Order: sequence, then C-alpha cells, then structure tokens
Amino acid sequence: MKRLTQINWILISLVGFVLFGLFFYLIITTKQKTEISSPLYFFLIVIIDLVATGFLAGAMKSVATYKSATPTGNLYLAGPIVVFCIILYLGYQYRPVGQNTPLSLSVQLIKPRNTSDSITLGSASIIIDLFQQTRNINDLGIAFFTGINHEYMGKTINLAIQVPGYHLPEFENFKLSDSSIHTNLFIKLQKDEERTSFKGRLISLVNKRGIANATIHFASTKVTATTDSLGNFSSELPIKSGTELRIIVLKGDQEIYNSLRNIYQDDFLTLTDNQ
Repeated sequence: MKRLTQINWILISLVGFVLFGLFFYLIITTKQKTEISSPLYFFLIVIIDLVATGFLAGAMKSVATYKSATPTGNLYLAGPIVVFCIILYLGYQYRPVGQNTPLSLSVQLIKPRNTSDSITLGSASIIIDLFQQTRNINDLGIAFFTGINHEYMGKTINLAIQVPGYHLPEFENFKLSDSSIHTNLFIKLQKDEERTSFKGRLISLVNKRGIANATIHFASTKVTATTDSLGNFSSELPIKSGTELRIIVLKGDQEIYNSLRNIYQDDFLTLTDNQ
C-alpha cells in the first residue's frame, strides 16, 4: 500500500479542516433551526475534530497547553490533545438545543405616565396561530402564558386586553422571540379618552319649529354638529359626563344661540334661538 506523502496529508487534513469550519459555522448561525439529533451531532463533531486536530497539530505544527492545579498536584497538558479538547469544547458549547420545549410569554402592562406604575387589574388574551389563552394580570402587572408550541417561534401575537380605562397602543405589532423560548413584552398602555354622547334639537322660539342647517359649535372642542331638516342633531364630545361648556349656534353668518350648558351622557338638549 502506497504511503501518503506529506503534501497529500496536508491537503487531506486541509479539506477536513475546511469541512469542520463550514460545519461549525452552520451550527452557530442556524442552531435554532438545526434538525439533527444529539448523538449524530457529537459523532460528527468527534470525526471532524480528529481531522481538524490532525491538520492543526500535524500539518500546521500547532500546539496548545493547559495547566491546572489539582488536589494531588499540577496537571499540565500540551500538544494535539489540547487542540482536540478545545475544538470538542467549542462543539459542545454550540450543540443543538432541543426544539420540543414549549414557549412561554410574559406581558407586563404599565400605565402611560409612570413607567414604575403597573396595571394590577384586568386580564390579557393572546392568539398565536392555533394557540389561544387568557390570563389574569397579577399584582406585578404581568400576565404569564405557557405551553405555547415551539413551532410558533417568531410568530405574530394577536394581543387583547381587558383593563378598565386603558387600551393598547395603536399600530403596534407584537411577536414571539425567534431566538429564545421565553419572550418578554413591556407595553405602556394608553388611557381611554372619556366620551359623552347625546342628542338634541334646535327650535325656533317663535313658532316652535325645528331650525334646519344650523351649525352647532361646542366651545373648547373641535367638534361641530349640523341640524337636519327637523332641527335634530347628535354628537359625541371628548369630555366627562356632566361637564359644563359653551354652546354656540350659527345660522349662516348669524349667531342665534350662545349659552353655557351641562352635557350628560345620553342627554337630550333642547336649544331655542335668541329671536
């Protein structure tokens, strides 16, 4: 049998070393998606480790040393064995992680003006693909979800909350982590704006008939309303029920009503012109 020349040995070792580097790179960059069993992974690591060690220690004449104190004396290693152990240790550090571990999610809800003031009342619900779950918010302002399918890593979270007086920020998307089995969400809620809805009618003091096409202005707001053919109108204002504000009514360019009124939820206002 023909013996390998030094050049052939170097080339074979070099190819093995390149394969080791490529394999190790793929394991590092795709470790969350690598579908490979642990026994097969370590078998490949040992084989490629031997080839890489042969190239580094044999062809490249590389050596490494390791020194450690033991109860019975000092341990000193040098040469290819240390190169082999270093490569094997790196392979172990980047071993494939089991992909069947269920995912978990914690949602911490915070009031809008104070980042240390948590929400402690209400519940949160999530839908992730086919997974649905609802959890109450605990005393720390956290809703904790478990048992999420590991295949949902990186998926969009459809989140809904039931918290009196608050709602989620608009146009904000939430996703599960694509690199960890646990995801933390910290969400600053927005306070619900108080709204008061009501109806009314504008009538003429002279003939008691409705005044059509009059414009009603509600002072300190940007809201206006227009009466219909019978003088009826409806509106919703960004105020608390019972708030007093000035109502001004214009018919064309003429002001026909100007007075302070208290506005209540579901109230019916009767306005009469000044003529």
